[in-house]
Amino acid sequence: MAEVISVVEMKAGEKGKVVGLDGGRGMMRNLESMGIKIGSRIKKISQQLMNGPVVISHGNTQVAVGRGIAESLMVEVEPPSAGVK
Repeated sequence: MAEVISVVEMKAGEKGKVVGLDGGRGMMRNLESMGIKIGSRIKKISQQLMNGPVVISHGNTQVAVGRGIAESLMVEVEPPSAGVK
């Protein structure tokens, strides 16, 4: 079984499937308006130091979300592809 962590805990370049949104209706509505919902596949691009925003990609779109939202976005991390670096 894959590990479930928040987006903040992911390493840059890791991919995963959204399995939970630990937040209120407003946060869920904002994420859904960006196309991010339970079952979506995302990739962590980068994270700023000192509680800054986290950049994630979904499809061909990159979005920056605040650290609070990133901590509430629970992801099942996909194992790295064999043979691909």
